[in-house]
Amino acid sequence: MNTQVKIKSIELEALTIGNKVLKTIEDSGNSLKVQGVFDHALYLQSLSGKLLKIIRDKGFLGSASILVEGTEEVSFRSAEILEGAKVKFEDHALLAQDLVLTINLENASVFEHVGVPDPAHLLSVEEINLNLRILKDIIYTAPSREGLVPLLENVEKYGPLEVFVKEQKPTISEKARPFIDKLMWGIFSGDTQAIIKSAGEVLGLGPGLTPSCDDFLAGLLMSINTAGASIFRSEPETVSFFDKFSSKISDLAKDKTTIYSQSLIEEAAVGEGPENALDVILSIVTKSPEQVAEMSKKLISVGATSGADISIGIYYGIRFLTSRIEMKELLEFE
Repeated sequence: MNTQVKIKSIELEALTIGNKVLKTIEDSGNSLKVQGVFDHALYLQSLSGKLLKIIRDKGFLGSASILVEGTEEVSFRSAEILEGAKVKFEDHALLAQDLVLTINLENASVFEHVGVPDPAHLLSVEEINLNLRILKDIIYTAPSREGLVPLLENVEKYGPLEVFVKEQKPTISEKARPFIDKLMWGIFSGDTQAIIKSAGEVLGLGPGLTPSCDDFLAGLLMSINTAGASIFRSEPETVSFFDKFSSKISDLAKDKTTIYSQSLIEEAAVGEGPENALDVILSIVTKSPEQVAEMSKKLISVGATSGADISIGIYYGIRFLTSRIEMKELLEFE
């Protein structure tokens, strides 16, 4: 039985807003609509289709997010805010549905992404690979196996041929595996067509607002467009390739998955995303194993599988980057 107490209105104070929030509101003529209503998150949509995320968890903070005061006892659903309701921006406040919801933005600080890691602080390939092993160990502690965690586990559990000849259980990870393998080979070989074809096969695969494979792709793109842009700063053609296929995957997502995933992947394609995910990436390429462990634990605790699936995407992305360096060094040695 639903015992949630209904309330007439919610008035909240914004603590931090992403650096793209006000521009999105302005471009929409100060008029938006409610896209999705959940207990501790509310999504607003601009006229151009951009999403603004009203959240209470700092770890989810991004360029299009509004972090509000942490009144956990109050659910957005309890105010009976309706999807499709109009939202106006007046006098530094978002006003929804005849003041059922009021969010004051006047005193909020502005969140800026850390951007590309400072090349001067990048670790060696060996140190980055050690940090990746820490991340993998943390991913294994994720309580759920409904997402892509088995993707990493089974790589070690089976030999190369057995993966293909063994009868597979119809899990998300095993459905996704062959396409993710082709996706990664496409990135490694520079085959944009293979990348897009493979990404199209997994976009939208999995349950939830942001399906597991979408979270994976977001983590992959975030890592490549932040750590990759720093590591390969002296190879502009490589960074351009990263930009190109990231943009194409983002465009493809518009027809393949949920609006929430579209927003996440669009941000990831330009090296943006939830603060806790970017913290993991930054820690892997510039920080100590202890810091990697601390940040990784925070990320995998997000949602039922989302944090772990984003982490796996980050693992794949950064391992691709270090593998490319290792291959280049090997060729130079020969």
